[in-house]
Amino acid sequence: MADILKTIEERLPRGVVSSTIFEGANIVVYTADKSFFLDGEGAIKEVVNVVKKRIELRADKSLLMTNEDTEKKIREIIPSDAEITQIIFDPQRSILIIETKRPGLAIGKAGSLLKESRQKTFWSPQVQRSAAIKSKITDKIREVLYQDNSYRKNF
Repeated sequence: MADILKTIEERLPRGVVSSTIFEGANIVVYTADKSFFLDGEGAIKEVVNVVKKRIELRADKSLLMTNEDTEKKIREIIPSDAEITQIIFDPQRSILIIETKRPGLAIGKAGSLLKESRQKTFWSPQVQRSAAIKSKITDKIREVLYQDNSYRKNF
């Protein structure tokens, strides 16, 4: 498995990879290079064809906007019709979870709003549907999922 990570790092341009790790069945490449993060999809696709594994490109923690600025920007980008109920930050994994009552509107045509969010904030956004009926159990489950992410990431 370490050979796969080594192959990925060798095939990508020098100096753009901060770290490469397994997250379940996927491989995640973290980069601190803004231009590679925005335009590196072609290079990632070439490596995917070689290693035959899913590879996701995420920004290093050093590139991420602050939580307050990111939340402001997300609320500007995503229309109010989408009815955002909560924005959850997962800084260990550079992921932003947007809970909304109407996920289709939050994603946009062909993912256009998610791409714009990613380009402007450097977070990797994911959209989840809000619970139709507010439930303490659902809230607690989601809270537990994101409270100790550094342990989960290492595991």
